[in-house]
Amino acid sequence: MLASPRYRSFYLGPDARVWPPPPAARALTSRAARAARAVASAPPLPQTFGLPLPIGGEPAGLPPAPAEMAVARRGRVRVPEPDADGRIRVPVTDVLPLRLPSSGPPAGWDLQEFAGHASVQVVHDEGRVAVDLQSDRASFALHRDVVLDLKRYPMLRWSWKAVRLPPGGDARSRATDDEVAQVYVVFPRWPSPRQNSEVLGYIWDTRAPVGSAVTSPQGENIRSIVVESGAQRLGVWIQEERNVYRDYVALFGREPGPVGKVAIMTDSNDTQSQSEALVDDLIFFRPPGRNARIGSNYATMPPMPRSGS
Repeated sequence: MLASPRYRSFYLGPDARVWPPPPAARALTSRAARAARAVASAPPLPQTFGLPLPIGGEPAGLPPAPAEMAVARRGRVRVPEPDADGRIRVPVTDVLPLRLPSSGPPAGWDLQEFAGHASVQVVHDEGRVAVDLQSDRASFALHRDVVLDLKRYPMLRWSWKAVRLPPGGDARSRATDDEVAQVYVVFPRWPSPRQNSEVLGYIWDTRAPVGSAVTSPQGENIRSIVVESGAQRLGVWIQEERNVYRDYVALFGREPGPVGKVAIMTDSNDTQSQSEALVDDLIFFRPPGRNARIGSNYATMPPMPRSGS
């Protein structure tokens, strides 16, 4: 990692592009190198959602390469970047399959299974292309690298449709921690991303009330907001819009660092049941209005109440 100017600049600051470093910076670099070696030689950690492994084996949260490309197991995949309208669209698939439905992880995304076996399809549903996540006593996530600054792109919009809720699922308890649909924004923290990274989630829960702020039973670093709950809107496409910057500050109590990943997920392993949800593109964008800022009225939200297991 330290051999790359790109990595050094991101994690050690812009002055770290110079190598070898000046004498005043060598002590810091030496400590960082020792920490990296310690992480590399440590026994593997149990698989958790703390931070999915990055595509292509590179550390997550890095600035895009000069050609804005990342090498993934499924081929060359573009890291999403702003379009002509100043939005960062994260498509559910980078390449539209010739035939739909199409089984397997969509192009541009990696699959991580935590329990059981994933069932993933790219489908055409009610005039939109979406990814269909089906769980039978399983837990899995699709994830991809997305590098952005929330001060520039604080808003996130997506649409999802819950098809089958895991009966009795409730994010507030470890024994019932199953949610039909989950969207996560990951903030990498090196050199121990699985332990130190923060994860901000938006979930469709079976029983927890809308507006609940939940610290995950899986780890203190995973904090979520319930934005949909129950079966009242089952089978209907719902558009969600959140100010991720404000939500992060409300839940973690500090300024967010760079975003390094996004993930979408379903699980029903704790309740030993089934779940199914569809999700379409995720879009990061600026608040509307001329010279819109984080502090605009549109972006303001009150602190979320805390609840947990």
